[in-house]
Amino acid sequence: MTLLQVLGQSILVIGSADVAFDLLEKRSNIYSSRPESTMVKLGGWDWVFAFMPYGQRWRQHRRAFWEYFRPSALSTFRPAQEEGVLRLLSGLLESPHKVNEHIRYAVGTANCKAAHGLEVAKEDDMKMAVFEKAQENVEYLIEGSTILEYLPFLVHTPKWVPGTGFLSWLEESRRAAWSLRDMPWIEMKKAVGAGQYHRSIASAMLEKLAVIDPAYAEEEERLAMSAVATAYSAGLDTVMAMLQAFFAAMALYPEAQSAAQAELDAVVGPDRLPTFDDRDQLPYVNALLKELLRWHNATPLGVAHQSVADDQYNGYYIPAHTVVFVNQWSILHDPDTYPDPDKFIPERFLKDGKPNPKIRDPATILFGFGRRICPGRYYADATLFLFVASVLHVFCVSPPLDGEGKEIRIQPRAKAGLVSYMENWSCRIVPRFTGAEALIKGFSQRSSSALPMTA
Repeated sequence: MTLLQVLGQSILVIGSADVAFDLLEKRSNIYSSRPESTMVKLGGWDWVFAFMPYGQRWRQHRRAFWEYFRPSALSTFRPAQEEGVLRLLSGLLESPHKVNEHIRYAVGTANCKAAHGLEVAKEDDMKMAVFEKAQENVEYLIEGSTILEYLPFLVHTPKWVPGTGFLSWLEESRRAAWSLRDMPWIEMKKAVGAGQYHRSIASAMLEKLAVIDPAYAEEEERLAMSAVATAYSAGLDTVMAMLQAFFAAMALYPEAQSAAQAELDAVVGPDRLPTFDDRDQLPYVNALLKELLRWHNATPLGVAHQSVADDQYNGYYIPAHTVVFVNQWSILHDPDTYPDPDKFIPERFLKDGKPNPKIRDPATILFGFGRRICPGRYYADATLFLFVASVLHVFCVSPPLDGEGKEIRIQPRAKAGLVSYMENWSCRIVPRFTGAEALIKGFSQRSSSALPMTA
């Protein structure tokens, strides 16, 4: 681990899983808060409880969130997740060259239907446009990433001063971040008022608001809006990043893809798509998912913690208010734990065809630690499983071709930021069998009939 002083601020960078667990898990009473971030406020994200300091306000938001994302509640989301899978598969069948666009709208469909019960248009959806505008400033939410963290008064610089274009851009993206919270909630309330809406987290919360003391209704509604919008937006960004990495990995490592498809053929067969009930019988697919999370973790530095009291650890003095980062990327690419870490090797998580408990599950690192562990981790894991297994069952992913029909060796790289997307990659997607279209159509009919609608 490394302890630094930057402009008077103590910063601790942890590059060891053991140290991370010792401090953030075993001493969670000290390391469960968040830094007061100027950029979180300026970016319009201070309603997201993941960025809130530890305390009553954070506990209220997390409690409201966890009620709908605990493992026993996940079956509620299955129709929404299946509709997202259908959007992705249908899109890839119709226009396989628009992979990124299909990922974006497929994940948007699943998350928006689960969170707010709202539809997402195939193109030019306003909710997705607002999300993308708001996300423009997310890369600056890493603690200390801009001078505004240390000199916040600069935000009051007059807009006519040369070089202040960043402030105007930041104001626009901040408005979008607040719209991301408010706009879907307002649209959901109108749908409920009209009696035509899908059951969702938001509609369930609205029902509870109807019976609480009016004196607390406004405050409780703000809390509900923030919690459900966090569910919508946080899952969008990270799941999209992971699915991008999945397509890049399959183009680079055809042997892993073939092994997963052979398992799916044996367990699922040619007449249907994978379901959650198949998961326990798909050890290789599950190993591939673990390797995906390790090979390209979407949040390489996670979200910073902050200590609330002085501490001593292994000879280090860690003062109160130290900002603590966990270098997840370094931990998950440690060659002592994961040999050949830059290669995509699902077999590292298996032994004799079964899960290998001796190899650390990447999920224990990338979803956070202690009291700040991601409460949406079970939903994200289930969504990734269904999307990845379904794509593998229906399509073959391979490198793109040049003008002479020869494969182009892609060299993807991770983009810097709080959420890391893949850059410099592309792929070719073709159906694995002639009945793919009929299979997707049959799944469409089953999925649509399962969507709960209140009239």
